[in-house]
Amino acid sequence: MAKRRIELKTLILFVFVLLCPISAEGLPPIEIHFVDVGQGDAILIKVPTEGNILIDTGSLSGGYKVEKYLKDHCVKQLKALIITHFHQDHVGGLFSLLPELRVEKIYDNGIILWGNNFYEEYVMFVRELGLQQGVLRAGNSLSFGDLTLEILSPSDPLFNDLNADSIAIKLVYGKTSFLMAADLTEKGEKRLLDKGLDLKSDVLKVGHHGALDATSEPFLEKVSPRIIVVSVGKDNRFGYPAQEIIDRLRGKGVRLLRTDVDGTIVIKTNGEQIAIMTGLVNN
Repeated sequence: MAKRRIELKTLILFVFVLLCPISAEGLPPIEIHFVDVGQGDAILIKVPTEGNILIDTGSLSGGYKVEKYLKDHCVKQLKALIITHFHQDHVGGLFSLLPELRVEKIYDNGIILWGNNFYEEYVMFVRELGLQQGVLRAGNSLSFGDLTLEILSPSDPLFNDLNADSIAIKLVYGKTSFLMAADLTEKGEKRLLDKGLDLKSDVLKVGHHGALDATSEPFLEKVSPRIIVVSVGKDNRFGYPAQEIIDRLRGKGVRLLRTDVDGTIVIKTNGEQIAIMTGLVNN
């Protein structure tokens, strides 16, 4: 027990030191939590003045980690829940989460996937709970006070590829921005580049867990992030992230963060400055 108390004190001190750079100037600070769910994605956005937003829910086996994480952070309701696409490591945790949460509105990419078990279960679950549902496509945006979520993809014509058609989001808060690439692959990245969109962002959550088919050199150059987050499971069976991608990222001289190495990653911003907390264990 004494050892546990020492570890907790160390963690609290570590987090405090990292948060010191955030000054009182700027907007009310918000937090973006890249939750360590193993192999999968779950991103919690805490906006003190507006409420909570969750992007993806982890996998069937990792959903309990999201559920516990939300409870530990006193999150009982969501302003919005966004499912970027219907691969199980992004939507699987939803089935254990939803009965425990009040969700004002749930969003997906509007693609009908009869024959996809996770999609069919999702549709039935949402109907049974009577949730308000919305569709997000390129050009849409959601606003939560001073926070804006700009939807970058998918757009027509669809690729008919779950990853390439996933919802990519640029979060803008004051002068800071975060690009959440979901499982967007290189062909999806190319479409964004061809559109000439403003992709420049301080933080990039790379697409497809650092797989070889995403995070192309032209896309990385256009986003030009200072901080990169890879949401990935330790010793996962896919071999993510690919060493070639890691080498590419390190070659940019960015701050590289990985949930399989750093645990849950929390980034706090007041719209001007950014602070990072790592080493947060989610058991």
